[in-house]
Formats: sequence, structure tokens, C-alpha cells
Amino acid sequence: MTGRTASLGRTLPADRFHSGVRLAALGLWIAAVVVVYLILGVLVDALIGPVAGAGTLLVIVLAVFLAQPLAWLAERQLLARWPSGRAAELAPGALIWRERGRLIHFDLSQTLNAWRWRFTIRRRRGGRVPSGHHCLAIRLAQGEQVVSLYTFAAPAVTEGLTARYAFYELRPSNDKDKPALGGRDAQYLTAENDRWEAGAELDPGDFEALLDHLAAHIPEFARTPAAGLLP
Repeated sequence: MTGRTASLGRTLPADRFHSGVRLAALGLWIAAVVVVYLILGVLVDALIGPVAGAGTLLVIVLAVFLAQPLAWLAERQLLARWPSGRAAELAPGALIWRERGRLIHFDLSQTLNAWRWRFTIRRRRGGRVPSGHHCLAIRLAQGEQVVSLYTFAAPAVTEGLTARYAFYELRPSNDKDKPALGGRDAQYLTAENDRWEAGAELDPGDFEALLDHLAAHIPEFARTPAAGLLP
């Protein structure tokens, strides 16, 4: 059984770091810091007596440091148990998009319009996406049905994906060094605006599985970043 065949029926959860998870994770981190601080306070008081001034500051700093693993574990649990309600399903001959009770069915045996593009993250985003990483995106349209999906990937991951699939590279307007496949094409600028407003984020591995699924059904998919694609 090939990797592409094995992926059939696979669900790709989107927006795992949704606002509910972020707020809950922040609250759990604050709670973890408070709990660790109280425990440290009891231990320090029992071992060396009451502390004040610089000693209290040191306990606070230590509490923040020790609370990080607890907060990380709590966030992992939230990500695993609290889905956003948005997900893609790799179905035989189709891609199914589910969004809070709404279902979009892309028939991969019919004409599918797709645009793929990428750009470099110039400044760190939300503490989660470092500068130098890349946003890779795809916009799928069939009839009136449209979905924009994207991921944030490290340079090494981006290099591997772009070696297999062509992506149009969006460049800053003041960038004079434009590649053969890149620039400020209005079609891609519009697609990027749609992604920014309503796009759904996938994990890098899931985004690659999505591309592989589409490529398995559409012969010209890998080489064509924007076209009316026929299977």
C-alpha cells in the first residue's frame, strides 16, 4: 500500500491553535505559575525562612521557569482534545471540507481551479511563527465553492515542498530581485487577501498530505501553481 493510498480517509484538522485554545493555554500558564510560586514559597519558608525583596523576585522568576513544562503539557492536551470545528478529509476521488456543520465537496474528477503561493515571514508572528519561516498556501475553487488552506513551515520543510510542487512566490513591492515564478501578480494578491481573512491553517505534515492527495488525482498539479486543472 502506497503512502498516498494509505492517506485516504485521513482527516486534517485545521486551526488547531484557535482562539479558544490560545486563551485557555494562557489561563493555564498563569495558573501554573501561581501554583508553582505558592509551592516554592512554602518550601523556601520551611527551609530558610521568610524571604523579601530580591528573594521574592528570585522565587517568582523560578516559578515562571518551572511552570513552562506544565503549561506546555496542558497546551498539548488542549490541542488534542479541543478541535476548531474545521477540517479537511482526504476521500477517494474527492476532498471534503468540513466547517462547523457546513460541508464542501470537491470532486477531483472534475475541473478544479487551484492557486499555490508562498512568502517569507519577515517578522515573528504571535510568538509562534519565527521570522525566516514561510507561509505556503493553496486556494481551491470549484463552482461556487472556495476554500483557502495554508501552513507555516521552516526553511528546510519549505525547500522540500517547493522542490516537488511549484509555488508562486509573493515578494515585497520594493524587492527588485524577482524570481522567474514570483512577484506581485494581482491574482495572487487577491488570493492572499482571501487567505488572510478566511483561510484555515494546517500543520506542515498535513499540508503536504493535502498536496500529495491532489497530485495523485490531478496529473498537472505538481507543475502548475495556477490553472484550471483537469484530472
